[in-house]
Amino acid sequence: MNLESKTAVILLPSYQPENTLIILSKALAELGFPVLIVDDGSGKQYSSIFETCKQWSKVISYPKNKGKGFALKTGFAYIKENYKDCDFIVTADGDGQHRIQDIVRVYNCAKEKEITVIAERKFDVPTPIKSRIGNSISRFTQALCTFRYMKDNQCGLRAFPISLIPQLIKIGGSRYEYEMRVLTYLQTKELPYACISVLTIYEDDNKSSHFRPIKDTLLIQSSIFLYGLINLFTFFIAMFIATFFYYFLFKDGAVASNKISYELAVVCASPLSLLFHVVINLIVFKPKYPAKTIFRLVLYELIMLISEAITVSFFCRLCNFTIFGAYLLCLPLILFPLYYLIKGVGLVYNSQYE
Repeated sequence: MNLESKTAVILLPSYQPENTLIILSKALAELGFPVLIVDDGSGKQYSSIFETCKQWSKVISYPKNKGKGFALKTGFAYIKENYKDCDFIVTADGDGQHRIQDIVRVYNCAKEKEITVIAERKFDVPTPIKSRIGNSISRFTQALCTFRYMKDNQCGLRAFPISLIPQLIKIGGSRYEYEMRVLTYLQTKELPYACISVLTIYEDDNKSSHFRPIKDTLLIQSSIFLYGLINLFTFFIAMFIATFFYYFLFKDGAVASNKISYELAVVCASPLSLLFHVVINLIVFKPKYPAKTIFRLVLYELIMLISEAITVSFFCRLCNFTIFGAYLLCLPLILFPLYYLIKGVGLVYNSQYE
């Protein structure tokens, strides 16, 4: 499996585990990996499983359940202090979803590329409905809010350079939303990462999972609502500026012919909307590579400009809507086309390591 000079700690956050945790941790330890298990307040009835794992793994625990994000950050902090010689951390779920060979592949990819690696599950096997629905909603929301598309943004199999630990610990969130916040942190900071496709095993229809499909999906999506609110804010800025230009400058030939007054108002509002969008993103997210962020926002605003111009022209001229009303209709109409455009670009742009 190409395991020469292993320099990764395998971090397994675990809550009320089954015997699969024993099998997984033992197999990884036999391959030579140091394994750290974080008992996320599972309770005394699960102590025998953790005691068994202690034969080949380090187990740390705390009395009350605090969530997967808290467990991961607890593990990160422990690794930073106690595994000085390791270069990478590989996080994986202890419920048997991730194959041993895929955990190794993620580590090898991270070591080869020397960057963060995010595993993306292949959903070409029978998948529990709650997992499929939750992932579909999450992909859609992430794409529209952050302009990044990922085939799977909820997989717990990831590899991080040890140097990233101080930043990972500071990222907010203590439950399932934490992993999404890590992704959006990497993306908004323009920190490099690679994606790798992996197979997923769902034992007994994934009954051992503690994921709550509705509550946890909403919690995960709430972590990226800030990005969506910024996009929505800039859209309304464009709408109000275009309305102002139309009624006070371009209507009835004040500046230009009424034949193109609607379209002219939209075009003139776009640069100001882009300026607001860029400034807010640079202030709020402080990206490491601002040029990349600006380039993404320019592309987004160009797409929105074309969409708004077409929608406003159609509804104002053929349906006698006001420019304000036409803008409001533009927003829901553009969501799905914009999603599939971001998806298409993302599938080409995202680096895949097979």
